[in-house]
Formats: sequence, C-alpha cells, structure tokens
Amino acid sequence: MKEMKTWKVWGNFFGYFIIFILGASIAAIPRFIIGFANETGLLVSISEIIRIPITVLLLYWYTKYVVKLPLNIPTLSAKNLNMGLWILVGLSLPIMTVAIFYITGNLSIRSINTELSQSYIIDVILKALGVSLASGFVEEIIFRGYLYNLLKSKYNFWISAFVTSLLFTLIHIGGAGSLLNVVQLLVAGLLFSFMSLMIYVYSKSIWNAGIVHFLWNLLLLNGLIAFSIKGKSEVLVQLNIGDNILFNGGDFGIETSTPAIIVYAVTSLILWQLYKKKHLVSIK
Repeated sequence: MKEMKTWKVWGNFFGYFIIFILGASIAAIPRFIIGFANETGLLVSISEIIRIPITVLLLYWYTKYVVKLPLNIPTLSAKNLNMGLWILVGLSLPIMTVAIFYITGNLSIRSINTELSQSYIIDVILKALGVSLASGFVEEIIFRGYLYNLLKSKYNFWISAFVTSLLFTLIHIGGAGSLLNVVQLLVAGLLFSFMSLMIYVYSKSIWNAGIVHFLWNLLLLNGLIAFSIKGKSEVLVQLNIGDNILFNGGDFGIETSTPAIIVYAVTSLILWQLYKKKHLVSIK
C-alpha cells in the first residue's frame, strides 16, 4: 500500500473530526426544532442513539471515497467482540474507583432526594442511556478507531496514540475552572484515552472499548447519582467525595479524581503487559 502524503493524512484527520461534529449536529436536528427547553428524555435518547449509525455511515463513506485507505474493516469489524468479558470490565472499573474513595474514607452520602417523581427519574434514565451509548461508542469509533488508524498508517504507535488522546482530552476541557483543573483533565484524559486505546489494540475490537466507555459514563455520569464536592439539586442520591481537590478531581469530579487516575493507569499497564505476553513483542 502506497504511503499517504503528510498533508493528506492531516487533512483527512481534520475531515474525520468534522464528521464527529456533523454526526452530532444531524442527530440533534429534532431537538433543535422542538427546542432544548421542551425536549424529553425519550427524544434525547432516540436522537443520541441515532447519532451512532449516522456517524458510522459518514465515516464509512468518507473513508471509502475520500481517504481511500483500508480503515473501515479494521475499525468497524465485530469479529473479536466479546460482550461478556468487556461488560464485566466495564462494570468493574467504576466500582473499583468508588471503592477507592470508600476505603480511603472519602465517600459519604450527602443526601437522598425522595421527592423526585417517577416520570422525572425515567426521563433522566432515558437521557443517560442515550447520551452514554452515543458518547461511548462514537468517541471510541472516531478517536481510538479511525483517527488512530489513520495516523498509524503514517506514524508509529506512540505518536498516533498521543495525538488522538490529546485531541480527545482537549474537547472535554470546557468545564475547567482553574489551571489545576486543566492539569487534572490532561492527566486523566490522556490516561483514559490510552486505556481505551489499549482495550482496542489488545482485544482487536473497537466495540469492546465502546462497551467499557459506555458503562463508565452510565454508572458515574447518569444524572441520578451525583459524585461531587458541591451539592446538586434534582438528583436521587448525592454523594460527597471529600474536600481534597487533588484527590476528588475538583470541578470535573470523579472522572479526573486520583482514584480514577489510578484505575486508568493500572488498567492500561495490565493491558500493556497482556498484549506483550500475547504477542511476545511491544507495540511499535
């Protein structure tokens, strides 16, 4: 296969990122029409779930007719999908993160709201399911799938991994309230992205990485159980995760916390060692 010129690689890199935005925009059209203030949990869930096939189709066509590299099959193949194993892993990671908070004495119940209506709870659950599915699978398919494989066709593993991980981290930086928050996000975001990439590289299925990402979002960012340093209204259970900003993740909360970073790092290391044991060679 003839190596793609550098300017084409980065042009297509930008093209893939545009598709990431375009897929989300197309899927959100019904929400724009109705108005975000009037949207229901069901509408959000359907829009977000539809975002997955829309984005995949755009990526597939763009790759086939513009990029013209054999990236579709290695990225989208479900041949090595192992739902049972990776559902177990996906459940274990957030549980271990919360367990570290508990063991270190940094987890307590702040409040339980018994006044939330059943319809409100169902609405929040539907939103959480849709958003978690879409963000989990779409982000894995684009960042750890197409973008990584595109760069890997030109560069080595480390450059490809770092660039895609950094971009993934930067798109989540909007909530940073201080320089410390930025540093926390950079560390946590890069490690989470590397962990997800190692799941893909080790298991040879982007869908396995999507399962883990989806369950992480669903269990820790569902809108009913809140892990934060500040009280929040309209949540079912409010959990206090301590006062140490370095430990609890600050404004970003549990995703950038020290326990989460430990889980990302340990999981990445385990997968790295398993890969080397399986292939008898390091990734290049």
